[in-house]
Amino acid sequence: MSAKIKTTPRHRGHDHPFKPRKVNRRTFNQVYWPYLPVILVIGCLLALGLGQSSFQTALKHPTRQVLAYASSMQDQALLRDTNAQRSLANVPTLSESTELDRAAQAKAQDMALRNYWSHNTPDGNPPWIFVTGQNYNYQKLGENLAAGFDNEQSAINGWMASEHHKDNLLDPSFSQVGFGVAHSANYTAAGGGPMTIVVAFYGSPASAQPTIASVQGDSSSKSVSLAQLSVAKLPVVGLATNIAIGAALLALLIWAARHVRALRRALARGERFAYTHPLLDVGLLVISALSYLLTRTAGLVH
Repeated sequence: MSAKIKTTPRHRGHDHPFKPRKVNRRTFNQVYWPYLPVILVIGCLLALGLGQSSFQTALKHPTRQVLAYASSMQDQALLRDTNAQRSLANVPTLSESTELDRAAQAKAQDMALRNYWSHNTPDGNPPWIFVTGQNYNYQKLGENLAAGFDNEQSAINGWMASEHHKDNLLDPSFSQVGFGVAHSANYTAAGGGPMTIVVAFYGSPASAQPTIASVQGDSSSKSVSLAQLSVAKLPVVGLATNIAIGAALLALLIWAARHVRALRRALARGERFAYTHPLLDVGLLVISALSYLLTRTAGLVH
């Protein structure tokens, strides 16, 4: 009589509980391969958003122009970055004026308190009333405004990205400057949300007050994109945003042309289109995502 031997069930390893028996593991896992590029793109975007930056703001609010609230905006850092730009342009550096500091601070606080985004006050007073209120006699006066930038360097780069504001910042006839900073919990005048307002008064002092005051600067408000901030020192700054948009559209068209049919099959069967050339797929998707972020508004200048 032969012995009866009990055999244990064959161990199936780490097979998925819902995998059909007649389908091997490799074929079953192909269903997930099309999602690999998406996972990698999300990882890249999360890596960009680790710091407190305008990239992070754009990621948190992809459909709104919600700008930044600076936890710290120091006068000395604004002066340092301003003079760095003037030195690069071979223009004499500026000295900080106590009177212009007080005037700029009063203007910034007034803008935050009365919620307006303009050189003139809501009751029609020109900006130089804040300067004359500090008994500062000037021969020439200029004003730059900024809102929504998250640090001193980005505010200066925002002015450098705008022709009229750049002219103010680099004007060789100015010898003094004053800065004011105010925070608004909900600055609806410039789009809403918490924002930091920066005011800069540039002046050339005179022994007597001129009969006609002149505030140099642009009369319209402009938004500054992340792309413009990145290349604010380059001569192609005006084309930066358009190039970013063009790159995004081109990348999406190439991606769609290559994969429109394969994508349709992948949705049904988990086709192999993603892993056959992952570097190109991921590269095109990353370019599109970054181009979108670069076109987001990083701040406003006036």
